[in-house]
This record gives sequence, C-alpha cells and structure tokens, in this order.
Amino acid sequence: MPEIKENGVQIKNQNKIKDLQESYYGTKTQNGLLLNHIEAAYLTEMNKLKLNKEKLIETASQNTERFELKFIVYRDLRERGLFMKQGGESADLFLYNRGKKPDKHQFKYLVHIYSEKDKININWIHKRTKKAENLRKTPLIALVDGEGDITYYQTKKHKPKGTADKINQTKARGTLLEERTLIWENGEKLYKNWFYGKPFSGNIYQLSLPETQYLKDKGHLQLKTNNKQIKTKTDDPQRFTKKYKIYRDLRERGLIPKTGFKFGTDYRLYTEYNGPQNLTHAKYLVHTTTPNTELHPPELSRTVRLTQNVRKRILFAIIDRKINYIEIERIKL
Repeated sequence: MPEIKENGVQIKNQNKIKDLQESYYGTKTQNGLLLNHIEAAYLTEMNKLKLNKEKLIETASQNTERFELKFIVYRDLRERGLFMKQGGESADLFLYNRGKKPDKHQFKYLVHIYSEKDKININWIHKRTKKAENLRKTPLIALVDGEGDITYYQTKKHKPKGTADKINQTKARGTLLEERTLIWENGEKLYKNWFYGKPFSGNIYQLSLPETQYLKDKGHLQLKTNNKQIKTKTDDPQRFTKKYKIYRDLRERGLIPKTGFKFGTDYRLYTEYNGPQNLTHAKYLVHTTTPNTELHPPELSRTVRLTQNVRKRILFAIIDRKINYIEIERIKL
C-alpha cells in the first residue's frame, strides 16, 4: 500500500514503479519511488493509484505550498499530453515542449502559477523573464481563476526599434493652451514629415502635451506663451513625467508614440512612417509602469486580451535606472 508522507507518497511495489516511471512520474529513491503530492493527487484522480483522498489532500495542503493551484495547473498540462517536473526556487514547474520526454530532452518552460486574487509585481516579471532567457528557457505565467480555468501568458524582454526619421532643423512656433499646443508655423511639415500632432482647423495644427515637451526639449518648438511648465497642464503631473520619459525614449528609438487612450493604454506605437496617406496600423500598445507597479490579474487579462483582439502587442515599459520593456502574450499550449 502506498504510504502518504510529508514529502510525498512512497511507492514500493516494483511493478507499479515500472509503470509509473514509463510515464515519467516520481523520483527513484533507495526505498522505491517517491511521488510528490501533486503527482499523487493526479494519479489518484485518474484511478491509477489507490489512496485515501482526504488524507492525501490534507497532507498535501499542509506541506506543499499553494497545493490546489499547482494541482489544477499540473492536471491541465498532463491532460494536454505534456510532461513536467516539480520546480524549485526558479519556477513552480519545469515544463517540456510537446512531444519532448524528460529522459531525452531538456525542459523548455519555467512555469509560474498565480491565482486571480494575487497581485503580480511587474519588476518580478522582468527579473524572472531575464533569468529565464539567460538560461535559454521560456517563462510562462499560469493564471488560475476562481472556477479553476487557466490562462497562460508568455513573457519576454523586448527592445523596440523603429525606422522613423528623426526631425531635421525645422523649427515651429506655437501657443500652449490647456490641453494642447496650437502650431502657427511649420505645423503641416511636422505632421506630414514626422507625424507630430494632427490637423486642428484649416492650416492650424495641434500637438499633444508629450509632443510639445519633446519638441521643446529638442529645440524644435518655440512657445509663444510659456509662463507655466507643460506638465502643470495635466491632471497628474507626476504621471505625466513618467509617461514623458517613455515617450522620449521611444522617439529616440526611431518609433512614433501616439495616444493609446481608445485602447486603454498610454500609447499606440508605430514602427515606421511614410506620410499620413500611407499610414499603417500601430503595431504595439505601451503601458507605463515602475518597479513597484502591481498588476491585478483581471486588469492584466483585459489588457492582453484587448490588445490581441485588435491585432497588436502589449509592451509594459518599466521606468528604472533605465527603461526596460516586457511583452506579455496570451498563448495556447
């Protein structure tokens, strides 16, 4: 009879051991085969192991951190025909690619498991993603909702880069209003050549506040009225400062950020520009964060799903000593 212990379930029957090992369950020990609690619970559910379910789950819950979440994800992946090993400090599970076996191949994914009630720190995602990629592994987030359904997200570092031309020596003159700047000279040139601003009325063009700040900082904009700082025109000067850092960084990378308000993000992002008549769809959406930003799973789910529904990719920009970009994508295994 298998023995339920604090560190797993011990199997001593040699025929059973052989059968389980052929399906890549357990770890061989001097006393036979040791199943971790998650494996044992799954095998019991599948009627491949006879154990007292109540005792097993009680023992597992007391000795395996976040047992129920790990079990739900483990079961889902096994039912998809995938193999995995119990993780450690670097991940909850080590997952093999489809068709790959633990005795012949290296695992591909580092799986991190979360509940919809958890908060996920964006800097934690960045560090885990960086570590996984250094190990040549793919980081995954398995997000379990209150009914046990699972959504999988792949994260990866991103270095956005575009081919948009940098502005030449053109200088414009404008007036700063409450929410925008009106351009009296060279507005059409700024718009048609480099996609700054948009038409306002007739031959008058308007700039957003981030565009205003950037062109002023680069010496391409003279404000006719400038008795206040631009950020004081915003509803949240501190947030504007953060968003502007992202805007400036993206422009310096040859990209064109425009407002992402209609998509619920800070910016939509164009990687190239050949004039307003040849404007293509924005490829990315960008959301501004700091290392302390906590992502709530429902918010994360909405953001990623909306982005993919409109055929774009979401980048989370993390403002630290330098700006790092993390892409999060919903995937199907």
